[in-house]
Amino acid sequence: MTTLQAEKPNIKLLYLRLTDSAPLIVAKELGLFERYGLNVELQRETSWATLRDKLIGGAADAAAMLAPMPLTVKQTLPHCEEQLLSGLILSCNGNAITLSRALYDQLELASDGPVNIGAALNTHIASRASETNPLTFASVYPFASHTLQLRYWLNHAGIDPDQDVRLVVLPPEQMVDHLRRGDIDGYCVGEPWNTLAVQQGIGVIVAPSNTLMPAMPEKVLAVTQSWHDANPATHLALRAALLAACGWLNDRSHRRDAVGILARPEYLNLPEETIAASLEDQVTLHRGHAGHGVKANPDWHLFAHPQTDHGLPSTKKGRELLALCNEIAPTDSTEAEVFRADLYQQTLDFLRHQNQQFSQTV
Repeated sequence: MTTLQAEKPNIKLLYLRLTDSAPLIVAKELGLFERYGLNVELQRETSWATLRDKLIGGAADAAAMLAPMPLTVKQTLPHCEEQLLSGLILSCNGNAITLSRALYDQLELASDGPVNIGAALNTHIASRASETNPLTFASVYPFASHTLQLRYWLNHAGIDPDQDVRLVVLPPEQMVDHLRRGDIDGYCVGEPWNTLAVQQGIGVIVAPSNTLMPAMPEKVLAVTQSWHDANPATHLALRAALLAACGWLNDRSHRRDAVGILARPEYLNLPEETIAASLEDQVTLHRGHAGHGVKANPDWHLFAHPQTDHGLPSTKKGRELLALCNEIAPTDSTEAEVFRADLYQQTLDFLRHQNQQFSQTV
């Protein structure tokens, strides 16, 4: 089907053990990479910093990356001469804030909900002001949508994230174990690590990210500028395959099939019921209390689609993310230019042309 001649058909693509890695895994399993002339090896990493360093160091060709990461390379690696760019936002939303069951049970709550729980947490923190050790909350990377969402929730509850609590960084798949051991009191992480904590009875989901900052860019396809310059056709083929996979995932009838694929040992290696919750737009806030069973949580995962702007990496979106990151450390608004709307449009034009050619041959 493809008319592209990929400069580098053999590709190594990095991802983390998260539900919103689905576009990469689906593209592999459905043969979408092959459709566009690529032979892709998916390589699972544990932490975002390791993934970033391997991509910048040339140990991989591309990666599914946290949306703020390409924008904040100068903040995390001030001496790095390489630049990251993205021509495709893969997904929006997908995260949640989870408190330990032990902490949740100490809160004096009249009712649930992000606002009420935040207010009760503020009161609880004030009541323990004399204690030496502050409550500890984890995120996955210094400049991550998770960090921004966690800080947003704390700030709106009147809790100073820099003074009233301690914030740490942990790899996503280590969150549940640290919560179980009592090393942390809560976290903001991508699915399925919130649902898993609830299913194990050690966590309570207090705020899915789509209820806090709806349609916030979450994962992007990232490459280095030098790799893009050397492999523009390969990059286009990669974006086309992944946008096609996102389109497949946007059909809700396909999501149960996606769950079965993601659950495999070589991918997420978790029970299907753990992965299914967020992909099927359902959330169980906590276990064991009447009235708190499965609830609808529409748009927990929004994947790129040509008929929405969810996949568009615009300079405007980049500036909005940088403005939020500026609360953590000073940022440069010109870095928003690494979100390449022109590359996204090129992908749409290519797919449209491909579809026209296909229509003319049948």
